[in-house]
Amino acid sequence: MTSLVIKSLVMKSITIKTKPHRLITLLMLVGLYGCSTVNEYDDLTAVDIAMMPTAEAAQVEQVSSLSTDNPKLAIAFGGGASRGMMHLGVMKALEEAGIKADIVTGTSVGSIAAALYSSHEYHDVERKMFEFAEREIVDINLSRKGLIKGKALAKWVNKHTGYDDISDLPVTTGIVATNLTQQKAVMFTAGDIGEAVQTSSSVPGVFVPIYHNEDILVDGGVLSLVPVYAARQLGADIVIAVDVFCSLPPPLKYTAVDTMANTFWMQSCIATKEEIDSADIVLAPVSPDPSLVNFGGSVERTAAMNVGYEAMKQALPALKAKLGQ
Repeated sequence: MTSLVIKSLVMKSITIKTKPHRLITLLMLVGLYGCSTVNEYDDLTAVDIAMMPTAEAAQVEQVSSLSTDNPKLAIAFGGGASRGMMHLGVMKALEEAGIKADIVTGTSVGSIAAALYSSHEYHDVERKMFEFAEREIVDINLSRKGLIKGKALAKWVNKHTGYDDISDLPVTTGIVATNLTQQKAVMFTAGDIGEAVQTSSSVPGVFVPIYHNEDILVDGGVLSLVPVYAARQLGADIVIAVDVFCSLPPPLKYTAVDTMANTFWMQSCIATKEEIDSADIVLAPVSPDPSLVNFGGSVERTAAMNVGYEAMKQALPALKAKLGQ
């Protein structure tokens, strides 16, 4: 969801440059309303994620695969801001192949993909993603805690999933976030779906962070960009990792926004490479738009969807072999 924030802030900064007195007013308001928004979600059920090294993960996979004739398939949907439209193409290819995941996990924009996949048939998810407008989930916040409240995102997710609790979803679902207080990755397995997705998408310094039983939680991409380990923990024998972020760095220009985006890209992709590589099938589609800030209209969304679709189509023979089809 970084894209939504950056685009909004850039547009506002242009206005402020032309009217200096508004900048002074804004700074005063930030100071006055520094405590205006608090996101406290104690009712979410969070479990620690066992961050297994690749060799150990492969060993666990081999043992579990040998012990069942019906291996459980999981999709780990990764973070990647506006590049998340590529997740839709992965869903489409699997739908056409008649393959349905038993488990889904998601980080950041991938948590939105996971929630929608778990709650709807493919055609409903496609319609919702093409009707989606960025303004629906951006709630500007005058607070030192963050520039976006995040509650609008939670509301949108709850409206479009139609379920009250993560544990009620038809497909086993895990939503991943980062616990800054305890410096570990956590997974939500029960509780309000929208609040879980909001937490998973709370980019540090941009979104107002989440209080969860006195701990501070932020975007899951800090420690688990593509939540493969979470999928294993939920019982997956075969995991498809969908990495829509690391295959292409965002454009690098001499601006604060671009340097911040590139820094986050480099840190996240290096820190989580081992986890991503531990998946049975790794998809790393290259976005047709290197930007992280452009969802675009129907043409741009279709182009992104098609890239994800082709990546999954190419991997289908290997996946079917693993599934014994």
